[in-house]
Amino acid sequence: MITLEINGKSVQVEPGTRVIEACKQAGVLVPHFCYHPGLPVAGNCRMCMVHIEERGRGRVDVACVAPASEGMKVTTETEAVLDARKGVMEFLLLNHPIDCPYCDCAGECKLQDYFVEWGATEEGSRRLTMPVHKPKRQPIGPTVMLDSERCVLCTRCVRFCKDITGTAELGITERGSHNTLHLEEGKVLDNAYSGNVVDICPVGALTDRDFRFNRRVWFLKKQDSICPGCSRGCNTEIHFDLKRDYKRHEESKRVHRLKPRYNGAVNQWWLCDEGRYGYPEIDRNRLLTPLLKGPAGLVESDWESALTAVCAELEQHRKHPESLGVLLSPRMSNEALLAAGALFGDGLKAGLMDYSLVQEVHGQDDALLKRADRTPNRRGAELLKLKRGNLPAGELLSGLALDRLRALVVFRWDLATLLEDPALAEFARLRTLIVIDTHVHDWLPQTAVVLPAAMYAEQEGSFTNFEGRVQHFGKAFEPTGEARDEVSLLLELARRLGVRPGFNSLSGIRERLAGLLPGYAEARPVTQRSSIHVSKEAAPR
Repeated sequence: MITLEINGKSVQVEPGTRVIEACKQAGVLVPHFCYHPGLPVAGNCRMCMVHIEERGRGRVDVACVAPASEGMKVTTETEAVLDARKGVMEFLLLNHPIDCPYCDCAGECKLQDYFVEWGATEEGSRRLTMPVHKPKRQPIGPTVMLDSERCVLCTRCVRFCKDITGTAELGITERGSHNTLHLEEGKVLDNAYSGNVVDICPVGALTDRDFRFNRRVWFLKKQDSICPGCSRGCNTEIHFDLKRDYKRHEESKRVHRLKPRYNGAVNQWWLCDEGRYGYPEIDRNRLLTPLLKGPAGLVESDWESALTAVCAELEQHRKHPESLGVLLSPRMSNEALLAAGALFGDGLKAGLMDYSLVQEVHGQDDALLKRADRTPNRRGAELLKLKRGNLPAGELLSGLALDRLRALVVFRWDLATLLEDPALAEFARLRTLIVIDTHVHDWLPQTAVVLPAAMYAEQEGSFTNFEGRVQHFGKAFEPTGEARDEVSLLLELARRLGVRPGFNSLSGIRERLAGLLPGYAEARPVTQRSSIHVSKEAAPR
């Protein structure tokens, strides 16, 4: 370890640590634009100047480039350092538009924050009478809008596309004040991780076309969560607003964007576009009320009637449990899977129970984050050993299985995406079909009983990713309509059916899981929801 002083405070860091990171470890945030811990160092903005005393000689140097050394003394706010930072701000603001009131980045812009903290001079910032004008509002890809006048040429986005995705769509052209961020010839910013350039842009040059002008960021709340888009389990923040409608929004829209949350062992600072822009399913096409069979097909009902009907159907099969099948889902949380296994497996002795299908569609792995398995908790289901019956894995919905079954419970599967129409028609042969799902599906036969379930953003729980890492997600808001979280629904069914699973609450399930799933007890619970941070941040942006 190396020992150095930051503002008179001794701190130990690993050899090779940059001074800017050593300062962070000492609790001192050094202002910066171009530096990002996930990208190669550029050292081109010069905002992170600090005074360094080394081997008896002092100098003002760039903290993101200078390596920490034994005995080094760093001072972050000398008169020379503050003058240097003000000089950088003056240069940036010579041509930068002063349009914070209608810039989409207002409230989370480093230039805005630093102007207040470091850049304001007694006479105010100087502006050129004829500032250099550059292209504005350029759609440079399906997800990103570029305003070149707001760009501070930090090159974070250029380095991300060159060194992280390897696609190199962006570059800098011209010289001096006419330097401009641009698309390379013949290219469009359309890689699978394009939204990350908006996250790392320190100003309002790159904005998200999906979020742009939808909400002021200070109106948003956030909840730590886990992306359910694949088995990687990227750490995310759900940004939502429950209080305000806006002219471009349908009234029921609550979530306004997903942002990656740093986890060095899972996704670092990044998130794929598929996961980032998958949030509309939280509010779109949701099942809002229980559905029961009526004279003209499925009709809306209430929970009491629906639970009574479900329990009556399941009671009929209690004497012949071999005729009861249960299709769980790797999209369910560990807690819901355990509760379902205790009810249908241990309690009702279902003859067949599985959580995977041979017909399931898989995507493609990539070299960065995306996994072929598009479900978040298959590993958790495997570790809980929930399979029952003697059918080969994934054949629960085959004609062979349906011949043996009289009743089937299906959790969170849109079977129309996996089965052909003749196979779907086979479900009409079942005496009982109970569907517990979050969304409306076209495949549901008119004989089904359908119960609305909560989405991941509407309940607490955990997923186990493909590496066996247990990660918790938090509840951002209440379930939409009359949907219920699966754990409370399954516990209610167990109570009505007289099944004693050995727990009667979420905390009881968690105690049981702590003894069943490796790493569950040690997994860090998510933080409570809070307002998003709108000034200088400890986390890099």
